[in-house]
Amino acid sequence: MSPHQRALLPLIGLQGAVGSLGGFIGFFVVGREDLQAMFRYTAGMLTAAMAATFITYLLGPRLRLSGRRLFRLGFLFPGVLLLVGGRSVTTMAIAYGSFMGVTWGARHSLEMSLLQDHDRDGYASHSVTISVMLSVAFTLIATLLLTGFSEQSRYVYWMYGALCLLGGVFFGKSIPDTAPVSLKAPLAVIRQPQFVACLPLFFLESGLFGISQAMASAGAVNALGSASRFGWVATLAGLVGGLALFTTRHSRHLHNRANWFGGASAAVGLAFMLLGASVWMPALYIAYSVLRAAAVPFLSAGQQVLNQCTLDIHGELSDRIFAREFVLWALRMLSLILFWGLAQILSPMQLMVAGSGMLAGATGMEYLIGKSLFWKNAPLQEQAA
Repeated sequence: MSPHQRALLPLIGLQGAVGSLGGFIGFFVVGREDLQAMFRYTAGMLTAAMAATFITYLLGPRLRLSGRRLFRLGFLFPGVLLLVGGRSVTTMAIAYGSFMGVTWGARHSLEMSLLQDHDRDGYASHSVTISVMLSVAFTLIATLLLTGFSEQSRYVYWMYGALCLLGGVFFGKSIPDTAPVSLKAPLAVIRQPQFVACLPLFFLESGLFGISQAMASAGAVNALGSASRFGWVATLAGLVGGLALFTTRHSRHLHNRANWFGGASAAVGLAFMLLGASVWMPALYIAYSVLRAAAVPFLSAGQQVLNQCTLDIHGELSDRIFAREFVLWALRMLSLILFWGLAQILSPMQLMVAGSGMLAGATGMEYLIGKSLFWKNAPLQEQAA
């Protein structure tokens, strides 16, 4: 890895650590209220992420928001909200959504600026590994806080808020400067045939993200009952996934990326089937968590490379990133609304089974479309090499 790529890893690790808060928020929302609250939270979080991306990209030239500055900024505002804001569904949606929108908008900008295609697979293994390991570490810390303080969520929120502020202030100073993010002609990107061809892939990825958030939280509440138990299971599962990816970090290359992606997709699909079966045997939720956590780092590494390939089209980089994020938001909201409609006519048990089957099928279809994109790009990369 180049020094520029290594400079990204501390903030990416911090992003993974703070990202582990998402599972606890989902558990707290469903456990304190109900699945309908989880739908409201997920919709609010997705919209807050999109709004934060739009505002920062719109003001990027005026505020001179380079990728480095934007990445660090993405931790500061959520950190303040977690420390001094309330514990309402709306506050948590804004805090976590703004964190997701700003940090991923900055990360995409930096990675597309600093990586060539032949660097992506090795870099993805390193970045996902450090992200998973720090996620496991802070999941464990949060679990210990819950165990020691009678399941009180405020200590978890305070810990993540302090982490955001400290990381945003002290991390990422060695990342090279890039051009400020901006918006010029994102609609022109959306009209490109190459972009339109990626819409099925975007829809599947969007459905996996939005629906799986609600499904995993509901399954955890049903099977485990307490936030600390969820934390112990998430810690064990995350450790398995991180170690698996670390031991194979040198085995991922441009020419075998489709094979790794296929294996991970099959394992995640099987995990979703176990999630559905956990409505009859709650212990299967642990099997689901461990298998999914072992496979998701590999799937995430493949999706990271795949997403970067979908951005290899014409147009300003910021326009390409924003256009993709906007379309993902619209598709995520559509899939969430459709799934919410199912929740009105199905029982909770039927919803878990149906949702798990949909997620397993979507994972398989994502692999088939992603594999064709990898193969399509392969001749171009051979020429570039």
